[in-house]
Amino acid sequence: MVSVDVASRKVASATARLTDVDDILGTGHADFFTDIKRRDLATFYLFLAIQDCLDLASHWVSDAGWPPPSDAAEAFDCLADHGAIDRELATSMRAATGLRNRIAHGYASVNHDRLFKEYGEGSGALKKFLNLVAEAAGL
Repeated sequence: MVSVDVASRKVASATARLTDVDDILGTGHADFFTDIKRRDLATFYLFLAIQDCLDLASHWVSDAGWPPPSDAAEAFDCLADHGAIDRELATSMRAATGLRNRIAHGYASVNHDRLFKEYGEGSGALKKFLNLVAEAAGL
């Protein structure tokens, strides 16, 4: 399992960023699209929260002594293969990793309308993963 120090830091960081994204998206669809700086800030915070989840997954796999995944998203499959998370969550986290990659490589490929509409479901998976990490680390 991920060390308590790493888990504590990363879970707190990702949770705070998701709270900020919730606040920005909570102002409504029109405000999200009208205020480009807030939209981009929410997108960046989401990117950072997903990255924290990727880091936690990689630490978990490594600390458990399981073979390293061939790419970052595969860490979630490895966790599911070993029963640490369920397969549905692994699939959702893989999708989040894809979004993280689109954000990382340029906003042009990010559909902000889709991000706004699907955030609730997607953030649920991120929050569930963070809760599982916190529980496993004894936080």
